[in-house]
Amino acid sequence: KLAAIGQLTASVAHEINNPIAVMQGNLDLLRETLGQHALPITEELRLMDQQIERMRLIVTQLLQYARPTDYAGYVVAVNVNETLENSLVLVAHLLGRARIEVHRDLRASASVAINRQELQQVLINLLINAIQAMPLGGELLLRSRNRTDEKGQAGVLMEVCDTGPGLTPTAKDKLFSPFFTTKNDGNGLGLWISVGLLERYGGSISAHNRRELGEASDGAVFGVWLLQD
Repeated sequence: KLAAIGQLTASVAHEINNPIAVMQGNLDLLRETLGQHALPITEELRLMDQQIERMRLIVTQLLQYARPTDYAGYVVAVNVNETLENSLVLVAHLLGRARIEVHRDLRASASVAINRQELQQVLINLLINAIQAMPLGGELLLRSRNRTDEKGQAGVLMEVCDTGPGLTPTAKDKLFSPFFTTKNDGNGLGLWISVGLLERYGGSISAHNRRELGEASDGAVFGVWLLQD
């Protein structure tokens, strides 16, 4: 059944890609043909570009799920603390606008075996979610630890913690399901894709309210666990 779903997903994604390319091509042609006359509708054209790119991203994410081996990158030994810091740089503009303070507690000493860009994709998704959970400001905490799982496998745990409202029971049940989102402009694929990426490398992702873990702060904590290299 999963194989059939994968084939169907790949087929649908391929068929959607064609009209997306046609729309983008005609939009570029329209802009070029109108020249200076396009200035009054610059914002409308920009919004169309933005939405076409959003559709393209959704299709790419669907293909990433349907054909994971086609999208797998080179596996290297990755320093998780360095990758967390690099991911933070890429969302700095969002942090500045939201008046969020960043705290670090990075104690992991082991590296993990994964494609660096794929791990960064997962972390950036978690960082953006945490930032959006604190629209009026708050504190973002990044943690890393060497952590052995319940099977006795040595690994590394990375955590992204926020001081937002936390996760409702409904959200916790559906967080990692495709197309579930609590955002008006979300597509509900980010966490679902992240699960697939991590499982490919023997890893996992978890979500809890911080008070459930005995912490004094409100908010959510998302954990990414990967095998040590």
